[in-house]
Amino acid sequence: MSISNSILKILNMEDENVIFNENFIENRKINNKRVNIFKGYLKNDYEYCPMCGCINDTTIVKNGTKISLIKIPKVSEVASYLELKKQKYKCKMCNKRFTAKTNIVDYRCRISNNTKHSVINYVKDILSNTLIARHHNISNMTVQRIIDRIYDNKKLYKNYLPEAICIDEFTALKKTMAFNICDAKSGKTIDVVLDRTIDNLEKYFSYYLKETREKVKYVVMDMYKPYIGLIKNMFSNALIIIDMFHIVQLISRSLNKTRIKIMKKDKLNYRKYKRYFRLLFKPRLELDSSYWKKYICFKNLMTEVDIVNYLLEQSDELKATYNLYQSILYSLQRKDYKLFDKIIKQDYKNISEYMNTSLNTLREFSGHIKNTLEQPYSNGIMERNNNTCKLIKRIAYGYRNFNNFKAKILIITNIFRKPKKEAMKINSSLLNV
Repeated sequence: MSISNSILKILNMEDENVIFNENFIENRKINNKRVNIFKGYLKNDYEYCPMCGCINDTTIVKNGTKISLIKIPKVSEVASYLELKKQKYKCKMCNKRFTAKTNIVDYRCRISNNTKHSVINYVKDILSNTLIARHHNISNMTVQRIIDRIYDNKKLYKNYLPEAICIDEFTALKKTMAFNICDAKSGKTIDVVLDRTIDNLEKYFSYYLKETREKVKYVVMDMYKPYIGLIKNMFSNALIIIDMFHIVQLISRSLNKTRIKIMKKDKLNYRKYKRYFRLLFKPRLELDSSYWKKYICFKNLMTEVDIVNYLLEQSDELKATYNLYQSILYSLQRKDYKLFDKIIKQDYKNISEYMNTSLNTLREFSGHIKNTLEQPYSNGIMERNNNTCKLIKRIAYGYRNFNNFKAKILIITNIFRKPKKEAMKINSSLLNV
């Protein structure tokens, strides 16, 4: 194996026309930094003139050389350059001049293709553009241009929607909320819309073909009422699925507000309500009733069931609210809609006003909750996407340009995200809030 082939393999380059001599490397200082300079020579054996197409070999003659200093990825964590001496040619027939070309670098570019590929690999790892630029010895704008070449924000990708989608919102620019759409099966982000107002979203979804929107069968969302009308207007064949986590969160917050209200009034048991509040949210069947031990704030040996019973006996309002919370939680765990519907339709006297408000909300969304219990989709995959978006923004210390932010999101959560084979099932741990 020749020395040129060995060096090309070390630099991860493939071009038979690049030749390296024995003294192929040199150390220099560029911008007061020590760098490696790999010296190579590029020539092409042209069988015809690329300008006029003349096939006569005698008409193409050498016409000097041109030296290009090309940035390549670091070698042993040292910034490196390829000093490529390009052979220039002249055609006697058309009197045109041209230079030898290579696949190592694009025409009239001083950044190698390997460097651009390395930038793409770094982008998918959720790093700031400044850090990526510093590592590759290029500017921030160059990194952004490479990102823009991967995903073009100016193009409208409105020809396809999956069978099941998740929708939610997150804070994008300062206090501006963005509307996030992702595939409920693969978890890939479909698109991010800056303005989440209903008028803007109706205008956005109108860009999709009617046949494309009619293929959507399931839409997973939280209990945000304005979105329901939007989904019914734009996706006529879609079933609305309320995310299980938000259902449990609704009744959990009502129980917690009830606990806090009673805790503030009962100074004698204030510490007990505050210290053991997690036991109230634990499913009743999972409370330990056999292991006795000494708990702080209690003199006698007790179990988890004893502590919960003691706290409930101090207030009829808390007891009634707790029993309703456990009944709803049990029906959700069993995915029994008949039991759930029976529970929420009953009248309750002693429950708190917070739980009564939540009960009215559950009655309003009862039909959509039925779809939740019958279908295997949840918004957990969307929450992961939202967390990724927030992480991207936090690492970059915020974005001024939404298009740059959106391009970074779609590269990380769409192009480089591995799809799941099966639809995401409801995680039973979400019920143990």
